[in-house]
Amino acid sequence: MDMKRLTDKFLKAVIGMIAFAALALLAPQSLRAQSFSPKLTDKQIPVSEFNSLNVSDDFEVTLARGAYGVRLTVDEELAPYVEVYVKAKTLYLSYDEKSVPKELRKLYKGRNGLTPVFRVTAYTPEIQSISLADNATFIGVEEFLASKFELTAIGKAQVKNLAVTASSAKIILKKNAQAVVSVKSERGVEVNTDNNANLKLTFTGEELAVNAEGSSVLVASGDPCSMMNVFSSGSAQVSITADAAKVDLTTEGSSKVVLTGKGDSMTVKGTRSSSVDAYSMPVKTVDANLSGATATVNVDKEVKVTLVSGASLYYSGTPTFQIDKIVKSTLAPYGTK
Repeated sequence: MDMKRLTDKFLKAVIGMIAFAALALLAPQSLRAQSFSPKLTDKQIPVSEFNSLNVSDDFEVTLARGAYGVRLTVDEELAPYVEVYVKAKTLYLSYDEKSVPKELRKLYKGRNGLTPVFRVTAYTPEIQSISLADNATFIGVEEFLASKFELTAIGKAQVKNLAVTASSAKIILKKNAQAVVSVKSERGVEVNTDNNANLKLTFTGEELAVNAEGSSVLVASGDPCSMMNVFSSGSAQVSITADAAKVDLTTEGSSKVVLTGKGDSMTVKGTRSSSVDAYSMPVKTVDANLSGATATVNVDKEVKVTLVSGASLYYSGTPTFQIDKIVKSTLAPYGTK
């Protein structure tokens, strides 16, 4: 019995030591992080001439007008792994995470990990293009001049404020990117959104061209333009407030387009369960070709109609009708649906 008791005590002691060792190995990362207090370092980095910006990772970038230069604020321990350089007049900002020692990298990982600081103020007299990826954040503090301007944002990138005056402008947002942009352009603005992107746009220009796909959201307002061309698909939602002499709409999937303003002529091509609400954009003429889709228009003079596969066209005003085809569909005054 005494030997058995000794054996039991020995086994319990061994089990206790194993459990203690396991707990030590599995100590929460938050405890390791609490024992490490990162210090910020701030330094000026000389760079050569650049007119484009390419940013990835977790950088927060503020762009300001001035002589070429970069001011970097970063966790001191991570500073050696920050990459800042200019190539072909493009300023690149990135973080070489793979080169960070494993133990240091662990401190910035997981739910309770530290939040790294990567803040940059970049100075340039002009900007032609901006490309953002990953979790990059861009802040513009003043308006920039450009000839042709292009913004591309993907991943979870954010543009909190950007104002540009250019001869032409192109904006591309994909995945979960978000942007607030103001563009003054002579020729016009081209917009491409996809996935879950979200864009708030203020524009001036001769033409607005929109391609909205996926579940993206576009809210735009602007000065009068000569041409508004909108294509939407998937479950995209587009809302535009602006006058346009000519409006050309193509909607697919379950996408929705809402227009406010006034115009001369409007062409609507819709399929599946897509919809167009142009009640608040009175025009003189409408050419509607719908297959399963729904559209509401406000028209003064004439409507050309092709409706098939359960399509619906609701109209306000007292126009004349030129009916090409109506098959198992609805043509009715607004308010009767």
